[in-house]
Amino acid sequence: MKLRILAPVFLILAIVCIALFFIMAPTYITENGDMKHFEDNDLSFDFSKNWTVYDYDDALKTLFLSGSPNTLIINPGDSSQYSYYEGDMNELTDNGTAVINTSSTNAFDVAIVKTEITKHDSLPEGITLDNAYKSDSLYKLMDGSGQLILTGDSELEIDGKKAHQFNYTVTYTSYTDTWVEHNGHYFRVLSQAPTQLFSQAEPYFTNIVDTLKIK
Repeated sequence: MKLRILAPVFLILAIVCIALFFIMAPTYITENGDMKHFEDNDLSFDFSKNWTVYDYDDALKTLFLSGSPNTLIINPGDSSQYSYYEGDMNELTDNGTAVINTSSTNAFDVAIVKTEITKHDSLPEGITLDNAYKSDSLYKLMDGSGQLILTGDSELEIDGKKAHQFNYTVTYTSYTDTWVEHNGHYFRVLSQAPTQLFSQAEPYFTNIVDTLKIK
């Protein structure tokens, strides 16, 4: 008899606990028309509603994610948005899964297009904001090979903070590498796309940088 009486109570408590579980989930992303807004304890920025911030768009996953992640990856929600292939992407499927080939020589490639935001407590010895791109492993790998070509180097201000932006290409890929200094810490916004498709993705990259706020 007691079990029959207590069963509904336990059921109600379970439902309440599940509801509280989701109500208490942190909200990192909100939508506003054609844009989304991301915000954590350290920064915020706007980006296209058709793009995604890896894992932070998932309400369940956000429960277990860091409130101040060291790395954020923003990229198109549809992996076929940027492709060298001019036909129907449905023709390039294997058991319902899109065929992705990252070689830069095949016409059916789905291109790698993304922005990665990373937070750094300091820069390596001998590296300053004015040459911060040299701290990247890609630069170290390509330095002296002639494959990394610096095409732009400019000082700027982002959210009232000192910043520096570098543009460079490495083989068939173009990069916009933006560094912001705040209270002795550094925020890097690295965007990349195949050179052939970079102009299509550039407005999305630029919007992230233009709306970036550092707390």
